[in-house]
Amino acid sequence: MFSIGLLMQKRSIPSTVDPFNLSLLVISMLLWGLSFPAIKVALDVIDPLTLGLLRVLFGAIPLSIFIFFKFGFQDSFTPLFKDPIPFIGIALTQFYLPLAAQNVGMGMMDPSSAASLSSIIQATSPIFAIFLSSMYLGEYIGRMKGLGAGLALSGTVLLVTQGGLVLEGATLVGNLLLLSSAVFYAVSGVLTKKALTDHDPMLIITLALIISSILFLPTALATEPISQLSGITFDMWLIVLFLGLICNGIALLMWYVVLMNSQLSKQVLFSYLIPLFGTIFSYLLLDEVIAIQTLIAGMVIVVGITIAQYGK
Repeated sequence: MFSIGLLMQKRSIPSTVDPFNLSLLVISMLLWGLSFPAIKVALDVIDPLTLGLLRVLFGAIPLSIFIFFKFGFQDSFTPLFKDPIPFIGIALTQFYLPLAAQNVGMGMMDPSSAASLSSIIQATSPIFAIFLSSMYLGEYIGRMKGLGAGLALSGTVLLVTQGGLVLEGATLVGNLLLLSSAVFYAVSGVLTKKALTDHDPMLIITLALIISSILFLPTALATEPISQLSGITFDMWLIVLFLGLICNGIALLMWYVVLMNSQLSKQVLFSYLIPLFGTIFSYLLLDEVIAIQTLIAGMVIVVGITIAQYGK
């Protein structure tokens, strides 16, 4: 049986990632890449904030049952009552704010390329994580890291504006919302890295999902019709379950387990597998069109962030 205890024993990651942890990272990137076409399909039926609510609920409920059995009901909530700020911060930056921005933003983008393009924009999170890691985690930024981050930033501007000089329109707003979600994920990485020194990764994820559910519930109910739930098919519920339990829960747990003993500014390099998988899945499953300028901008971002990650 694949147990959390086994994962917790595999904590030592020196300068390189061992095969076990490498497999965890690649699997989590593959699942997150697959999530983008899944989100696009779900948004055709479910409103953005309601989808966010369902995702966190479908992650929170089964994981809550698990931690209640593992830690006991009272002990599961003790860390939250003692120091709620880290858990609230992670809930906001890992789930509530980025999921809302992502879902609303994708709904405003060109349908012919929304899933693939959004996966690339959101994967710019390492640009921001590099600087945040230096400021708050004491991780070193040298000349090459700065140069690479600047190059990646220029690729991001090209990607978000789609080469246009006029910064307006719904597509641009959607792109900017996706970019904001990348910033939120970078902040979450710093908060999570600190929280992992004191708390079990499963506990962090579950408590953050519970808090996010509480935040999403009034937001979704106040702005979107609850009657839409009656029109959700069985296949669509399976997609929501995949997004909630697998992507928000299992894939994130794999990421956290490796992060426990890895530098954030190094591990985030693996995020650049997300647009690769996202673009492939979007092309195969949704027949999305991949524009040349998207490929060029994506290559600039990947080259820049690679320099930033490996530079001294």
